[in-house]
Amino acid sequence: MKIKLAFLITALSFIGVFAQNDSDNRTDLGLSIQVYPAGLIPTLNLEKYLNENTSLLFRAGLNIVDRQDFSDFNDTEEGTGYGGTVGYRKHYPAGKGKFIAGLNLDVWSLSIDWTDTVGGDAFISGSTYTLVVQPWLEGGYFLPINNTKSQIGLTLGFGREINVIVNGDEVEQGFIASASLQWLISL
Repeated sequence: MKIKLAFLITALSFIGVFAQNDSDNRTDLGLSIQVYPAGLIPTLNLEKYLNENTSLLFRAGLNIVDRQDFSDFNDTEEGTGYGGTVGYRKHYPAGKGKFIAGLNLDVWSLSIDWTDTVGGDAFISGSTYTLVVQPWLEGGYFLPINNTKSQIGLTLGFGREINVIVNGDEVEQGFIASASLQWLISL
């Protein structure tokens, strides 16, 4: 609970600082859905432009985990948790849209339920809390939607999940690849 409160206070502080910046700098608000082999992450996004070609990205969302048979520790691992992203993006105009390249840091507070076979039809199960830190790189392309202030983008990401706090039995961590569909509107 303390971690969630600290995250919320930090996020609100960032939003407050950037809301006070020069009004000539653009701010985009939007939604994204990020998929990776072991889960799904829907988020609410805030992107604050520092100048025409540089922005900061803030995301808050839900991480829905289903590691299927990817875990070296357990037969199944499923769970959910809240968290978010702080990121830095560079924008490169190309054609009607723009390419982006970014560096992001996610923090996820996850509760993972796991099961293991112990012989025959016998199973053991448990729950593990883990705080995951996930640095990752992204690249993608955004295209404006007709004559609106909206844009849609597709990005690909690659990074590493690192369990920094584990309360319970060990659960999987490691390299991760993802794809994200994003919709943004300029405020």
